[in-house]
Amino acid sequence: ALAVSDMEICKKITPTYLAGNMSLLQNAQLVIADANIPQESLIFLAENCTAPLFCDPVSTTKAEKIRPILNRIHTLKPNKLEAELLSGVKIETKEDVAKAVDKLLEMGVHRIFVSLGSEGVYAAMGNERLWLPNLPGTMVNTTGCGDAFMAAIGWAYLEGMNLKETALAGLAAGSIAMESAETINPAMSATAIKDRMKNNLHKGKGDNYDHE
Repeated sequence: ALAVSDMEICKKITPTYLAGNMSLLQNAQLVIADANIPQESLIFLAENCTAPLFCDPVSTTKAEKIRPILNRIHTLKPNKLEAELLSGVKIETKEDVAKAVDKLLEMGVHRIFVSLGSEGVYAAMGNERLWLPNLPGTMVNTTGCGDAFMAAIGWAYLEGMNLKETALAGLAAGSIAMESAETINPAMSATAIKDRMKNNLHKGKGDNYDHE
């Protein structure tokens, strides 16, 4: 199987295009963007949207586009390499992840979920720090797991979930996503995510860190 990801169309999402849709953006409860769109468009969103801005850096190359707006991002979802690049902290250990996240929070990001592949996710906001393992699931195809995680943490925000619940929602969505050969698992639903979260919410898994 071969797939080609052509993001050329994203160049059409210009500040002018966004300005023409400001009424839609200003009435949104949150705005989710990724670094496939032009940097000037990301800056436009950061400077003009009143709704919380969620950002996915996409790659280490494209992550540079969001550097100027880190202090305006509500929720950032980098992987380890992207977190390393944006924070300037070399990540080799669990402690390094915490240092990189602390640096990004100092730079103005409100909330962070660092995707760590097989090691789960590190979540942070304010003085809260959580490291949660991946949720059990039968791996069939991992394509779309990151997008499912991002969609789920956006949904969790609208549901009023706390940091741990939001991280679990993302992990649950990723777990469900990988169980299908299709990029979008037909079994994906709010109910399915809540059920998978419920089975893991009170198991006491994960490390908690208090920010000194």
